[in-house]
Amino acid sequence: MTDLKSSVPLLVCAFLAAGTTGGTSYAFGIYGEALKEELLLTQSQLDTISSASFTAGILSWIPGLFVDKCGEKCSMVGGGFLGASALLGFWVVAREFVIVPRDYLVPILSAFGVLIFVAFALVTGRVFKII
Repeated sequence: MTDLKSSVPLLVCAFLAAGTTGGTSYAFGIYGEALKEELLLTQSQLDTISSASFTAGILSWIPGLFVDKCGEKCSMVGGGFLGASALLGFWVVAREFVIVPRDYLVPILSAFGVLIFVAFALVTGRVFKII
């Protein structure tokens, strides 16, 4: 009997990983209002934080090069670690566990948004290699 390995579990994991990567960016409208109220941000500041992660799209070739050079496993682990760290940083600043001066609040949250986008580009780069 031929030992055929099913690719269904691998594809399910790949689709789940790809599906979760855009969640923080595309769901910003869900938690953006609470962020605005909690940190006393203006609408313009909130828009800047929201759009920063999408402007990171111009950097999307960098994770692609990383996936090609370092391999899928390394990019998945690196992207997961970078994404988790950036999300944790965003949460710590947003919840004011670390007090950031008002002048640096928007740039720091925007930078975390860019890091989250790049991290998830690393994960999806790995996923698209599987598919």
